Amino acid sequence: MQRFGTGEVARLTGMPASAVRAMARAGYVKPARGPRSSLRFTFRDVVLLRTARELMAAQVPRRRLGAALRALRAQLPVDVPERGLSVTAAGDRIVVHEAGAKRDVLSGQLLLAFDVRIQEGDILLIDSPAHAPARGGDGDPDEECIRQFESALALEETDLDAAVEAYRACVLRHAHHGAVANLGRLLHLGGHISDAVQVYRSVHEPDADILYNLGVALEDLGRPREAIDAYLRAIALDEELADAHHNLARLFQEEGDARRALRHWNTWRRLATGAT
Repeated sequence: MQRFGTGEVARLTGMPASAVRAMARAGYVKPARGPRSSLRFTFRDVVLLRTARELMAAQVPRRRLGAALRALRAQLPVDVPERGLSVTAAGDRIVVHEAGAKRDVLSGQLLLAFDVRIQEGDILLIDSPAHAPARGGDGDPDEECIRQFESALALEETDLDAAVEAYRACVLRHAHHGAVANLGRLLHLGGHISDAVQVYRSVHEPDADILYNLGVALEDLGRPREAIDAYLRAIALDEELADAHHNLARLFQEEGDARRALRHWNTWRRLATGAT
């Protein structure tokens, strides 16, 4: 099985080497260890990292991102086929096709589409024509947003204060949901819970993850009624958000509302066990 070093992965995916290491540390991929504990990535890891980069840039919520990457991993061969392959994501589906194979028709907003090719023994990851981004040079806002988010992610490894400021800049300039979630998380962990709440509430259309994080922060501030509202808004967007059901059940139980507590306990148990 072919293995790639961090520098090779950075070149293939267009990510800084520090961001590659940060995403491995965050569990997006699980590389092996080589000599002197260097990271050694598989072909699957390379494709997963490129996919994670683009889905994060498209502001796909973290829970959906994790599910998409698990679905992608199950479809990827161990090594790149000689004819190459294509990866496409739209709506809630992500599919892999070997080059020349019949393609499924995907409906919904196209989130990513790129081809994996072998050229003179080298692996290339190339945007498909249907998804080729408009290149406006260094000023392209999508590219700038990706770079800022990746830089902030990498800084979490070495300088949390600098990471907070980098996420803050990304939020102010691009309203990136992933940056909002990570900025709020770091502020919360640093004891600045009111600041985290303010960050979460600054988002015009928050996703389920941001609303869940808001609920946790409000609980820690001793504001259970506001936390309940945040959790209810979160499950209105993602009814399978098990942790939100768990927290709602606990809060309703503490309030003496046994009926609503039981409903959320039952939903949490069903989601936690995978029962239908």
